[in-house]
Amino acid sequence: MLALNLSWCQEIRNQQITSQQASGQQTPSSPDQKQESPALQHTETTTAKPKNESPQPAGFNIPLLGAYKARSVPNLLPGDLSGKLASQSHDGKLSLSLQDTIILAVQNNLDADIRRYDLAIADTDLERTKGGGISRGLSFVVAQTPAGVGGPISPLLNIATANSTPTAPTVTTTLFDVNQITEPQTNLSIQGSTPFSNGSPTPVYDPSFVGQLAWVHRQPDSLASAITLGTSNSTFTNLSLVQGFSTGLSVQAGVSNNADVNSGNSFADPFHRPNLVLAVTQPLLRGFGVGVNRRFIRVAQNNQKISRLVFRQQLVELVFGISRLYYDLVSLNEDVKVKQDALNAAKKLLEDDTAQVEVGTLAPLELTRVKALVAAAEVDLIRSQGLFEQQEITLKNQLSRRGTADSAFKAVHILPTDLITVPENDNLAALDDLIAQALANRADLAQAEIQVTNGQITLEGSRNQVLPEIDLIANAQSRGNFGQSTVNSISQSASPINLASGAATSKLFEAGIQVNLPIRNRIAQADATRDTLQVRQMQARLQQLKNQIQEEVENARRAVEIARAAYSASVQSRTYQEQLLQGEREKFTVGASANFFIVQDESLLAQARSAEVAARSAYIKARSALDRALGSVLENNHIDLDDAIRNQP
Repeated sequence: MLALNLSWCQEIRNQQITSQQASGQQTPSSPDQKQESPALQHTETTTAKPKNESPQPAGFNIPLLGAYKARSVPNLLPGDLSGKLASQSHDGKLSLSLQDTIILAVQNNLDADIRRYDLAIADTDLERTKGGGISRGLSFVVAQTPAGVGGPISPLLNIATANSTPTAPTVTTTLFDVNQITEPQTNLSIQGSTPFSNGSPTPVYDPSFVGQLAWVHRQPDSLASAITLGTSNSTFTNLSLVQGFSTGLSVQAGVSNNADVNSGNSFADPFHRPNLVLAVTQPLLRGFGVGVNRRFIRVAQNNQKISRLVFRQQLVELVFGISRLYYDLVSLNEDVKVKQDALNAAKKLLEDDTAQVEVGTLAPLELTRVKALVAAAEVDLIRSQGLFEQQEITLKNQLSRRGTADSAFKAVHILPTDLITVPENDNLAALDDLIAQALANRADLAQAEIQVTNGQITLEGSRNQVLPEIDLIANAQSRGNFGQSTVNSISQSASPINLASGAATSKLFEAGIQVNLPIRNRIAQADATRDTLQVRQMQARLQQLKNQIQEEVENARRAVEIARAAYSASVQSRTYQEQLLQGEREKFTVGASANFFIVQDESLLAQARSAEVAARSAYIKARSALDRALGSVLENNHIDLDDAIRNQP
C-alpha cells in the first residue's frame, strides 16, 4: 500500500519526461543543463548528485535484509509546464478555459501535493501499528487559495438598489496588499491541542531475534585464588525469539550454551550448560483482549480514510478557490473592456465638442469639462488594468510549483476563454433537501465523524489502563550439564553430582499469577477521565460543525437569491442609463440639452456597466459557494478523486 501511494511521484516524473521528449526538450541530466529552483533543491539530499540519478535507499542492499534498509521516497518535482502549455500560448497570450485552469491546479498546486504525501504518511502509520507501534497521527490542515483582488466592486452589491443614480464604485488602489496573496489555512481537527493518553501498552507484533556471543577470561588476583579456582575462559552463546500477539500474549523462546574451557578444575573436557527456555505471559485484565491491543491499528486504518477525506477537502478548497480567482479574472478583463469603451466614448465626445467649438456652436469652457471626463476615464482604465494584472499573478502562482518563475507563465498573459453567463432560472432544491445533501457529501464532516470514532477507540486503552495488572505466567526450562565437573543439582541439594564420566540434565516448569495492584491508581484514573471528557468535547464540536454546515447552506442559498436580484437590478440600471444617454444626445442635437448632461450620463453609464459586470461575477461566485457548501464542487467540475490522487485528472 505504501509503495502504491508513493508511486504517483514517479508516475509524474515519467509523464513529464515523456511530454518533454514529445515537445523536443531535453531532460536535465547534468549540471550544465536546466536545474531546479533553490527551494526544490532544498528537498534533495545534501550529497550532490546528477539530476537524472534516483535517490538510493539507506541501509543494506542484500535482498534478504530488506527489513534493515529505508525505503526510497521520490524528491519533490519541479513541474515545468512550458512543454504542456506551448500549444495554448500565442503572441504572448495563454488561452485557458476554466476546466484547463482547474486541471493545472490539481496537477501542480503545492497545497495538493502536500496533502498527497499525507496519503502515504497514513500508510506508514498503519504499517507502524501493525508492528506494535503507536500511531504518530496526521495533519488536518487544509490550505485555501488567496483572496486575490476580488473583482470589480459595485455599489449595487453594498447599498439599496432603490437608488437610481449610480455612485462612483470603490476600487482597491494598493496593488500589493498582503491579505490578497496570503493563503488562509483551516485546521479540520476537532480533537483540540491536547493529545489522548497512550493507555495500556500494546505488544510488539514484529518478532525479534536476540542473540549474544561472548568470551570471558577470568584471572585470579592472588596465589591462593589461583590454586583454588584456577584460570577460567568462558564462552556464552544465547539466542532467543520474542513475539507478541493481539490477545496480549507475549512469548519468548530461546536457547543458551554456556561453556567453561581450560578451567583449573576441569581436568578432561570442557564444562557445558545447555539450556532451553520458553516463557509465556498472558495479561488477564490490564492489556487483555484483541480490541484493546489492536486499537492503534484500527485508528491507523481510520486515519487512512481520514487522509483521503482531508485530501478531498483540500481539492474542494482548491477547485473552489481557483474557480473564484478565474471568474474574478474574467470579470476584471470585462471591466478593462468597459473602461476602454468608456475612454473611447469620452475621446469621441471630446472630438465632437472640439469640432463644435471650432465652428462656434459650443462654448470653449465645455471642452474643459469633457477633458476632465477623458482624464477620469484614463485613470479608471489604468486602475482596472492594474487590478487585472495583480489577479493574474495570484492565479499563476496557484497553477505551478514554481509560480511565476515557471517559463510557461513568465512572459505570457492569461487570456480567460470562458465567459460568465447567468441562467434564466436557478432551479434550486428545497432548503431541507440541500441541507441533507450537504450533511451526506461534505468531506470535512465525514472525517470529523471518523475522528470521534478514533477518540472512542483510544478511550478503550485509557479505561483498560485503570484495571489492575494480573498476568498469567508460565516458564519451562530444560537444563543439561556435560563434561567433567562438580555442580549442585537444580534443587540446590547438598549432595553433589559427579559428572566425571557422564552427564546430568534437569527440567523446570513453573506457572502462576503475577499481580501488580496500585494502591490509589490516580494517574490511570485521571487519564481515563480526561480522555472521556475530550471525547465529549469532540462530540460537541462535531454537532457544532453540523450546525455550521446547515447555516452555511442557508446563507449560500440566500446569497444566490440576492446575487440574482442584484444582477437583475444592474441590468435594468444599465439599460435605463443607456436610454437616458441616448435621449440626452437627441435633445442636445436640437438644442434642448446642455453638454454637461451628456458628460454626466456618459460617466453614469460607465459605472452602470461596471456594476453589471460586478453583479454577474458575484452571482457566479455565489453559485460556486453554494456548490462548496453542498460538497459537490468536484463532481460539478468533473474531477475524479482517484485520478487526482494519482495526479491524473
